[in-house]
Amino acid sequence: MKVLRFGSLFLLFIFLFGFIGCKKKVNEPIFPDEEQVSNFMPPDGECLFIIGQANEAYMEAYIEEVRSDPVPAGFAFYTSLSNGAIQGDLPRYKTFMDQYPNTILQLAIWTGERQWGDPGYYLDQITSGQFDVNILALASACKSFGKPIFIRFGYEFDGWHNAYPPDKYIAAYQYFVDKMRAQNVKNVAYVWHSWGVGAYYGRDDFPDYYPPLLLGEEVSQELWYPGNDYIDWVALSVFGIGWGDLSQNDVVQYFIQFAEEHEKPVMLAETAAIKTYGGPDPSWVIPNTQWFEHVFELCSAHDAVKAFTYINVDWEADNPSSTWGDTQIQTAAPEVRAHWNLNIATFLHGDSDLYDMIDYP
Repeated sequence: MKVLRFGSLFLLFIFLFGFIGCKKKVNEPIFPDEEQVSNFMPPDGECLFIIGQANEAYMEAYIEEVRSDPVPAGFAFYTSLSNGAIQGDLPRYKTFMDQYPNTILQLAIWTGERQWGDPGYYLDQITSGQFDVNILALASACKSFGKPIFIRFGYEFDGWHNAYPPDKYIAAYQYFVDKMRAQNVKNVAYVWHSWGVGAYYGRDDFPDYYPPLLLGEEVSQELWYPGNDYIDWVALSVFGIGWGDLSQNDVVQYFIQFAEEHEKPVMLAETAAIKTYGGPDPSWVIPNTQWFEHVFELCSAHDAVKAFTYINVDWEADNPSSTWGDTQIQTAAPEVRAHWNLNIATFLHGDSDLYDMIDYP
């Protein structure tokens, strides 16, 4: 019996030692084998101009009709981890961007919406390993670009339309970044992107997915924060709120303060001077400079704001059910175009020295 007891204790010791030694610490991030070059942040007083979104024809129209020399510093596209999107989208984006040296890819990763399943259903699929093959394909594609890349994983994480429970979002975000870093992807900076208005915490709609908050705890975007080691940029969307005074907007100012406290640059990741009233109107174009005055003032007033992405599209032509109008610069009122040209010239574009300014490679 003594021998058996000693043998059992010995086996138990070996099991526990092996389990503890092999178990990865919770939230301990994985980093590339070599230190990443940078987070591609320009120096104080400078702000990147990125144009979107997704449709190359709109981007080319801007270059041809508004400003061709120099071209924007970056181009914004979208993809997902399912249905062969990575394998189909990334080669197309690379072909387009190879035409424009010294530019940046801004890539948004779609991670599900509430209309297609239970809150966080797609995030669960990610953490279960269902899309690992496609994450590896994305890692390989990113390394092939030979350009700096901003990835917005699970963009607008706090939006009503997405309904991402914070715990599921954080787990999936960390899982994704760890997988990318394990492939030694060093030309990607990771962007944490809010929808820029009050955060949606679906306790009333989905009590099984959103636990009660702790006593005294308030709903804020920080509930979804994956941690400093996983975030290179803090980002937000600016659509209809841009027609108001952003210096007095509580969410916008909260985000800038949050970024400064965490020593992260701010990206305006999706913006457009959309129509905010009435039904569809295919004749609507941007009528005045008010929206741009507010957004450009936000960029100039805060050194933390280091990137501005403008969506230069005709929303209603692409989607007849949209009520957002045509936010293209080239179709806007003449005073809007003149105001744009004067101000956008002060932003960083795809010049030959852009990579030096953002410390790439």
